[in-house]
Amino acid sequence: MGAPSSRAVALGAAFLLLLVALPSAFLYLTSSAAPAASRAALLNLKPFSARCPPAAAPPLRVFMYDLPPRFHVAMMAANGPNATAGLFPAWPPSAGGIRRQHSVEYWMMASLQDGGGGGGAGSGRREAVRVRDPDTAEAFFVPFFSSLSFDVHGRNMTDPDTEADRLLQVELMEILWKSKYWQRSAGRDHVIPMHHPNAFRFLRNMVNASILIVADFGRYTKELASLRKDVVAPYVHVVGSFVDDDAPDPFEARHTLLFFRGRTVRKDEGKIRAKLAKILKGKDGVRFENSFATGDGFKISTEGMRSSKFCLHPAGDTPASCRLFDAILKKL
Repeated sequence: MGAPSSRAVALGAAFLLLLVALPSAFLYLTSSAAPAASRAALLNLKPFSARCPPAAAPPLRVFMYDLPPRFHVAMMAANGPNATAGLFPAWPPSAGGIRRQHSVEYWMMASLQDGGGGGGAGSGRREAVRVRDPDTAEAFFVPFFSSLSFDVHGRNMTDPDTEADRLLQVELMEILWKSKYWQRSAGRDHVIPMHHPNAFRFLRNMVNASILIVADFGRYTKELASLRKDVVAPYVHVVGSFVDDDAPDPFEARHTLLFFRGRTVRKDEGKIRAKLAKILKGKDGVRFENSFATGDGFKISTEGMRSSKFCLHPAGDTPASCRLFDAILKKL
């Protein structure tokens, strides 16, 4: 396989810029009391994008497939009454945990609802704009909520209800195969969110040429996903911003040396957590605690990370962890 083309690099870079702006959209929308996301709210990306230098290139022209709601917002129906009412729904505050962590697919679709995103009100600049004519598009966004589909359909990977997830993937591929735009490039200019490590697990080999939006490369073969063509998007962070770190010496003001709170018993890939738990048990200045992803757990984790000099991010089932992105983006 040769080096990626300049077109592929440009597509990946443009979507990466768009993803950098998405966390501020998340915070804005989830703080709104409105039942459905307004046009202005969906594009209020200024807090992050305003820090970026002006884009030298024109915005990426993106065509978004008009898929039936069952491929995306209908799966949110249990979390909000407007998911199937003809309005693009706001992300429901009650949908936390894993669904929230892997919700980048929702925010990408939201950013394209009103014509594009990544710029911010008054900035006069967007990293991507939505076009209605596919013949003018440089990239094609496939709004299939593959991560949410995995979470919604079945409680585990052997549950019979997972058949619904498989059938959605089969139907989606039938739609794409019939598209002359997919046929023209074999899907190479198509962008498909696949953020949860088990998302799109039934038919992954059929989209290995497309630009995938992933959290990491822990459960993908090198033939399916790589930095040569794909985009790594952060988990949506689950702890609040720390904006009051104004002590004269913030480092010394934090009395814990090492902090970790999360699942310490994982699958084979998470052996490092169990080893660290044994090594660090009883050590002075160390908090290494087992917990589950709950509202109270997030609160305790937030307080613990803010009071610790160093925050540990050992790999769990996959290389990435929401804690890593929390630490980077939340000034912990």
